[in-house]
Amino acid sequence: DFKIDDTSVGSTRGGVKILKELEMYEAIIDQTFSPVALHKVIERYSVMTEIAEATLANLKIVWDNPNSIESGVDTKTLSWGINTDAIGEYYLDFYGTSPGGYVRDFHVYKASVWEAGESVVQKDEMTVFPVTFRILPDTDKPAGAQLGYIVDHEA
Repeated sequence: DFKIDDTSVGSTRGGVKILKELEMYEAIIDQTFSPVALHKVIERYSVMTEIAEATLANLKIVWDNPNSIESGVDTKTLSWGINTDAIGEYYLDFYGTSPGGYVRDFHVYKASVWEAGESVVQKDEMTVFPVTFRILPDTDKPAGAQLGYIVDHEA
């Protein structure tokens, strides 16, 4: 199960991937042929998944769409266009299995949609919404704990 702002968006296809990216520069001194140290410049984290329940509510989140879903007689409509509003920020929860058979809960304090991948709509085929969230620090949290937390517990 994958939750955005405490609301389940249902199942995912292929699980949830977490990526840690580092950008570094090499410290080089005279008369050495190899760097003598590395210095971190940027550290980024991303969460990637494919939301397997292609509802309008999930599409609204994946496309960071500020419009409301309008209900009519036997219809639901989500209008879309260029979003000039601020980028949405979300709290993420997702679950998996850890070594030793425990349940592993991931909690991310603040994330924004970084990329919404290609969705293929075909008759009689599953439509999924690929999405990448960029994790951002919650500066109200203590240093070293600003991105989220992971808990292992018995089922």
